[in-house]
Amino acid sequence: MSPVSTRGPARTSDDRVRRTMDVTRSLLLRSGYKRTTMDEIARRADVGKGTIYLSWDTKDDLIRTLVTHEIVSVCEEIGRLVRLRPAVSRVSEFCGEIFTLVFKYPLFRALYTYDKETIGRVCEDPTLEFHPYRITGFSPFNEYLRMLSEHELWDHRSDFSLDAVMSGFVKSHLHAEIVDPRPCLDARAADLAHVIRSSMEPDAWPAESHADRTAAIFTQAAEKYRAKLIPTLPARNP
Repeated sequence: MSPVSTRGPARTSDDRVRRTMDVTRSLLLRSGYKRTTMDEIARRADVGKGTIYLSWDTKDDLIRTLVTHEIVSVCEEIGRLVRLRPAVSRVSEFCGEIFTLVFKYPLFRALYTYDKETIGRVCEDPTLEFHPYRITGFSPFNEYLRMLSEHELWDHRSDFSLDAVMSGFVKSHLHAEIVDPRPCLDARAADLAHVIRSSMEPDAWPAESHADRTAAIFTQAAEKYRAKLIPTLPARNP
């Protein structure tokens, strides 16, 4: 499978590249993978189709770039959040925040939920180091749990239970409008944290929060995923 792109530094202007990415993201979320064609992307972005191919070999390469950007954003947000609120390094609070990020970043959510109708074959891309409905299979999250396990704050025998609870909450919220026309994301995140805290965490959580190490894991992960991208866009300010 090809990497995010194979062309080397893009020869298109930043404005055209950004427009192409923004249009593609909008089309994927509105029309889905199959109906998002390179012809339609070029038409709506007002660029030549050949210009798009200067930066991406295929539609999947373009979509992989968009998904990778969202993974980078998720990792960066976690790193900043843990530094601001060290208590978030506790598993229950951490999972509550991850839950909200799944719904903040729709392409990240599509990867998590194996939504092939939205991102197609990118769901199965091994270079993204992600397993559908298994947050414990997300590379930096797995490293975070290993760190906690070293301090006897996590038992890996609970990995499956954690995945089951998290995926259940995500699926429930995805279909929440069936029973609740105005579901509250924050309330569901708090409920998820309560379930994990009461069933999987040790009774006593140490005063030492391990926030610095947790933040470092996700900051390094953001850099790792960013390295998969060709620098087609200028860095965004945090």
